[in-house]
Amino acid sequence: MNESIRVLVDLRDRTLQKNRIAFGNRVDAIMRGADTSNKSTLDILTKWYERFDDLEKELDKDIANLVDGIEIVERLTDVKGIGKMYAAKLISLIDISRSGTVSALWRYAGYGVIDGKREKNKKGERAHYNKRLKCTLYVIATSFVKCNSPYRKIYDDAKEYYESKYPEWTKLHREYAARGKMIKIFLSHLWLVWRQIEGLPTRNVYVEEYQGHTHIIPPQEFGWKDWM
Repeated sequence: MNESIRVLVDLRDRTLQKNRIAFGNRVDAIMRGADTSNKSTLDILTKWYERFDDLEKELDKDIANLVDGIEIVERLTDVKGIGKMYAAKLISLIDISRSGTVSALWRYAGYGVIDGKREKNKKGERAHYNKRLKCTLYVIATSFVKCNSPYRKIYDDAKEYYESKYPEWTKLHREYAARGKMIKIFLSHLWLVWRQIEGLPTRNVYVEEYQGHTHIIPPQEFGWKDWM
């Protein structure tokens, strides 16, 4: 099933959405005067922009119908900030059976830690993470912040901490670090809930706090329902 979903998500993102954005950019350029194409060209570009927009929305509905009733999707969409499309993207990009630990999932998502530091790509070496998954998680992080999801408290607390602890960091550095903290906790919950659903081995996920202590942050505090 995940492969079928992946095919449709790929077509949506790489064909329909990509072309909608391309036509939209040309329309915008003409409207701003940056492109001097005539009205006939504008009309054609607008027509194709609207057509790809309609096709994208239609495929969104088809994908939502396809994933309807999948238990992990139902659990994900209980979380404020996660809709059917985000859930579909996540399950199409992750094979939870291959992530025996939450650390493995973090690494696959681009949040791996080596010797206490964020793992970075080495020149000439293939990336150890899925770039599309990391991009999807960045968008989900934005959704969490904008809709005031329960996960936003992790983000807000992390930003406050980083501002106090690391004043030499740039604002953007602190922003990315706070988003990363929030997403890692979200992924730990996804890992735990999903593997329990699939009957795979799990263990409590301890999240390291800023003072060096550890404790469990349970999924139900962030909107997950029926997770055990």
